Amino acid sequence: MMQLQQDLDFNNKEERLTGIVDHIIFSAANDEFSVFRLRLQGQSKCTATVNLPAPLLGQEVQLSGTWVIHPRFGRQFRAVQMHVSTPTTAHGIERFLSSSVIEGIGPAMARRIVERFGIDTLKVIESTPRRLTEVTGIGPKTAEKITASYLRQSELRDIMLWLEEHGVTGSYAARIFKKYGSLSLRVMETNPYQLAQEVDGIGFITADTIAAACGWEKNSTERIAAGILFELAQIASNGHCCIPEALLIEHTAKRLGVEHVDIMDVLRREVKMHRVYAVDEMGERLIYSPQLYHAEVETADLLRMLKHKAEPIHVHDPAALVSKW
Repeated sequence: MMQLQQDLDFNNKEERLTGIVDHIIFSAANDEFSVFRLRLQGQSKCTATVNLPAPLLGQEVQLSGTWVIHPRFGRQFRAVQMHVSTPTTAHGIERFLSSSVIEGIGPAMARRIVERFGIDTLKVIESTPRRLTEVTGIGPKTAEKITASYLRQSELRDIMLWLEEHGVTGSYAARIFKKYGSLSLRVMETNPYQLAQEVDGIGFITADTIAAACGWEKNSTERIAAGILFELAQIASNGHCCIPEALLIEHTAKRLGVEHVDIMDVLRREVKMHRVYAVDEMGERLIYSPQLYHAEVETADLLRMLKHKAEPIHVHDPAALVSKW
């Protein structure tokens, strides 16, 4: 995780802060670190950092963390958790709409919308978007664009909050939403292990954390199947194409904390469905991931083809030929 410089502990006591996001100072390209100014009650301000994507201007955030003294930037609140709420004040709503995150709205347009609808602005956008045409400069097409963009942001926020509530950083929200769109929450609830196979940057351990928080059983078929693929990925990263079945079962059972027989049952099913491949070689059964199995088979086929196509080279003095080369 990104951190600008090493901070010096100022107060080890965990505190909670609630305020309105007033200014985004820095947001990492990988969405894993952000720095922003927070307007607290009484209008005082502070700088906060968090290993999450930056919140939006005007949003109300609740932070949990500690105060630190940064060697260069001074006193900051280093948050370890962040919960984001929809802005509720007219000023907060205007800042939120003018943050360029909602397509079709700039600062001037945001001001006119809030002047017309006040604290009911977001409710109007969400429930009766046609009323946006009551604002000067907004026609039916612009109203549709604003509503669609706002709903996308709402879904993204819901995913972020859901992840944080289940013990996972909200920085994965954008990747998940990009893959599944409006189906994101359903996928995470019905089979979080699907994320490990289909979303870049999310592996088995993260998916397993989500599943555990959702109450999935340790010996569920989905968990064991994902665990088997994870073990195969681990051995591949160590330079191996396959692993003996007995060793795979032993490693997977140890990692998942389940019985060997549970692993065996799921492994047979995965082989039958060609989600993994089994090859009997010299009295031992070897297990492959689909990618490496096909790669090995294709490589062998190509080598056989080259062997049959190769023609003998007739050279009277091979040493002289080599020396010239």
